[in-house]
Amino acid sequence: MSLFGLFGKKQPAFDPAEGDPNVAPGLGFIEAGDGAALGALYVGLPPADRVHFIDGVGLLTEIAAPLPPLGAHPAMPAIQGGLCYIWAHRLRGYATADRTSDGQVMDMAEMAFHAQDLLAEAARQTPGDSALHAFRIRAMMLTGGEEGAFDATCADLKATGEANLLAEMARLNYLTEKWHGSHEEMYGVADAAAANPPNAAFLALSARAWIEEWLYETAMNDDAEEKAAFRARRDSDDFRAGIAALDDRFHALLAGLPAPSRVERQVAHNNFAMLFHLNADKARLKPHLEAIGSAPMSMPWGYVFGENVPKGLNKLRKAAGLPQL
Repeated sequence: MSLFGLFGKKQPAFDPAEGDPNVAPGLGFIEAGDGAALGALYVGLPPADRVHFIDGVGLLTEIAAPLPPLGAHPAMPAIQGGLCYIWAHRLRGYATADRTSDGQVMDMAEMAFHAQDLLAEAARQTPGDSALHAFRIRAMMLTGGEEGAFDATCADLKATGEANLLAEMARLNYLTEKWHGSHEEMYGVADAAAANPPNAAFLALSARAWIEEWLYETAMNDDAEEKAAFRARRDSDDFRAGIAALDDRFHALLAGLPAPSRVERQVAHNNFAMLFHLNADKARLKPHLEAIGSAPMSMPWGYVFGENVPKGLNKLRKAAGLPQL
């Protein structure tokens, strides 16, 4: 080992809570068995922040940890259902299907079906909570669903009247080519949001749609002609102008529309940063890296940095002339 390796700056550990300040109190309420306080914290958050809160708590609790009773607060079925979904995903692991054992799949399925039962009860008790419908969509990606279940859940989501960026992200992911849809259906979600966005962060769906197309066309598609067409479009002046215009509109809407929530802003900057990293636009990448600060998100950065997101982001920050995290 070199002296540089011995004495170089230690890379920061990735924070599973992604900087969410609500996760630590939530963990404390679970430890104390205080379902009333946990539910009150959850319902007091903006829609996308509710989803992110459950993500963080689910990653930092022991799988199948004791939870406050369902009757402790009307939101407890949604909270328990979301946590069980996260636990199901952890039981499966994050490798591709060919590197996932039958035992992992069986454990995942048992927990995921339990999550779906809880989320179905939540949909009856608190149907206006858009976050629970996001988890219903995400659970379908683990277990599949009956014919028409996705469309019915999307209708339930729309009926809430809540604008939820992470629920729309769940819809977009479900409709990717690698899951249950196509590029056209995926971009349809992004285009609809961009046509009349509740706030600037919803433009991140367009950035994420391109990232998902990039992932599919570079790592999953075996059709040489389709891959070549993607490369040609990516290298075109029209494409470069299009993503620049998207970025300009994002910054303009930050000033002209209602402010995004903390999580919405975080999601937007992480996805825009990934978009401009993949397309080697350092000038447009830098302000998004600055905005991310010390709270990078596992997705979409996991697509390029795997489990080394902080290390990868520090390399990008160094190249952009920004201080290390």
